[in-house]
Amino acid sequence: MNEYVDALVSRFDPVSTSLNIAVDCATGPGGAVTPQILKHMGHRVMPVNAQVSWRFPARPPEPTAGNLADFARVVPSLGVDFAFAHDGDADRLVMIDGGGRIVPDSIVAILALRGLGLSKGKVVISENSSSALEEEAEKLGMRVLRSRVGKTFAVLEAEGGVFASEPSKIVDPKWGMWEDGINAAALISHLLSREPGLLGRVLEEMQWRYRQVNFDFAVKMPVLIEKAREVFRRLRISEERHLDGSKFVFHDGSWVMFRASGTEPKSRLYCESRDPQLLDFLVQQGTQCVESSL
Repeated sequence: MNEYVDALVSRFDPVSTSLNIAVDCATGPGGAVTPQILKHMGHRVMPVNAQVSWRFPARPPEPTAGNLADFARVVPSLGVDFAFAHDGDADRLVMIDGGGRIVPDSIVAILALRGLGLSKGKVVISENSSSALEEEAEKLGMRVLRSRVGKTFAVLEAEGGVFASEPSKIVDPKWGMWEDGINAAALISHLLSREPGLLGRVLEEMQWRYRQVNFDFAVKMPVLIEKAREVFRRLRISEERHLDGSKFVFHDGSWVMFRASGTEPKSRLYCESRDPQLLDFLVQQGTQCVESSL
């Protein structure tokens, strides 16, 4: 562990501005590492749920909005610039701004990408990742490849890419060919120490609205796909993709995606649009498609 800490800290120059950062470690092993690294980098750190316990007594380990609701509510009273939150094994990273708002995963990935200072190369993102991340990578001059969820690191290695991401997970191949939320926290905090107002600016500029809905049951995918084609035809489907589940992209760039879990009998619905009302419609209609395809 000491070798890991020393190696990661050595990647970064001394911080330009020391930040106040809270870190909810979910009582996973990240509690023994992430606060220590951020302190070594020069930040003032408030560890939360940093006592390591495999029983996860503080909260369920997945850093979902529901599981982080209590932490998000107290963040504004902590006087921090922002907060990080891990899952049980710290390969995932979620951010909460100083006002207690959970930051979209796409912005976390955008900040990590900017933190690397890259201007060329291949970026691999999962099929369910936000279009905002794809646009950011292309704006920086990089080529974007889409991948199945859980396989971004494999495509990254095969393609010789420079960055990979899926929601709440970051792979930086210069550090290692694995999803590492601790390295992502170091990257982002180092960037924000150089540009303290950047998080707020990126949040204000974000146009895409993204939503995920989880269902605790499996569906008949062929039936679901046919229902979705019928329901969403009037929105002018411009592209239909089946790289990972089924994704329908509409003329304005909005999209809806259906995917079966690869590890348990569950289903996922992902929707994104710049139009909040259209997003609500996609979620509502997509939910009806899923629930009628048992």
